[in-house]
Amino acid sequence: MSLRVIALLTIMALALGGAAQAVDRQLPGRVLWVVDGDSLVLDVRGSQYRIELSGIDAPELNQAWGQAAADRLKHALTGGFVVVDSADTAPDGRVHGRLTYKNRDIGLDLLHEGLAWCTIGPVTETPYDTNHPYRDAESAARQTRRGLWSDEHPVPPWEWREQRLRPFD
Repeated sequence: MSLRVIALLTIMALALGGAAQAVDRQLPGRVLWVVDGDSLVLDVRGSQYRIELSGIDAPELNQAWGQAAADRLKHALTGGFVVVDSADTAPDGRVHGRLTYKNRDIGLDLLHEGLAWCTIGPVTETPYDTNHPYRDAESAARQTRRGLWSDEHPVPPWEWREQRLRPFD
């Protein structure tokens, strides 16, 4: 083969490889089961993926509002066809991404209903002062005391997890 043909084949392979990577960033599939309020297992053409919703952190199952968040996902999504726009894949194989079902952003819905915390940008105890739909949805839920915001002092899940890992003082 001539150098020209080899170069052309190499360029075509690189172009196709880039296209394949772009397609892999979007995972359409059917929800097999919900793990908790911000994660689920997705079937994509016979392969199973553990999906973690990016931009939110829902209460743990053994935490106040954790079961409510998981139940919300179960009732809405189990068996449903969703699309995950993946932000990244963790070393353990979990895919972190934004989940869309019937053209609705599920993370945004959970935040609006007061069933999760927004993890985009700084996480504080006061409503965010910069615009982002996730921040705005959490702020609205806080102001109207929906879901976990109806509790006097809701404990963020990252603090809940840290307390469970810390040895007794």
